[in-house]
Amino acid sequence: MSTVWITLGVAGGIIVVVVFGRFVWSLRPQPEMSGLPTTPLEKLGWVGVAVTAVVGVALAILVVVAGVTGFHEEATARGIFWLLMMGGIGVWSVAWYVIKKRTGGTVVDERDRAILARSLSVESVVVLLSLVAWTVTLTEVFWDEGAIPLGYLQLLFWSTFIGGAFGRSLGIILGYRREITVDA
Repeated sequence: MSTVWITLGVAGGIIVVVVFGRFVWSLRPQPEMSGLPTTPLEKLGWVGVAVTAVVGVALAILVVVAGVTGFHEEATARGIFWLLMMGGIGVWSVAWYVIKKRTGGTVVDERDRAILARSLSVESVVVLLSLVAWTVTLTEVFWDEGAIPLGYLQLLFWSTFIGGAFGRSLGIILGYRREITVDA
C-alpha cells in the first residue's frame, strides 16, 4: 500500500512542479518594463522562490522516505532536515549579502516598500491555505484516535513556515511582473 501512496505523492509533486513552472514562465516582464534591469529586491524574490521550492520539495521527499515518525524520531532524518533548513537560510543570506554589496547597501526604495507591503497578501493566502489543508487532513485522519502525533505538528509548523517564505517571495515577484492599477 505504501507504494501506491509514494507513486501518488511523486505524481502529485510532478504535477505541482509543472503547474508552478508554467506559472513562473507566465511571469515575463510587462512589455513597457522589458528593457529595465532587475531590481535587487526582485532578485531576492527569485532567490527566495528557488530556495523555498528546493527546500520544500527536499523535505517532502525526506518525509516520504523516512515517514512522519522517522522524520520526528530518527536522528539521521532530523540531521538532514536541519541541514536543508540551514542550507536554505545560508543560500538566501549569501544572496542577500552579495546583492546588498553590489548595490552599495541599498536594497529597497519607495516602490520596493510598496511591493513588499503588497506581497503580504500573497504570503497570507499561502499560509491560510496551508493551515486549512493541514487542519482538514489531520482532523479526518486522526478523528478516531483523538490526538495528533507530535511529528505531524512539527510538519505543520515547518511547512507553514516554508510556505510563508515562498508566498512572500512570490508576492515580490508578482509585484514586479503584474500590472499595478491605482485608483485615482
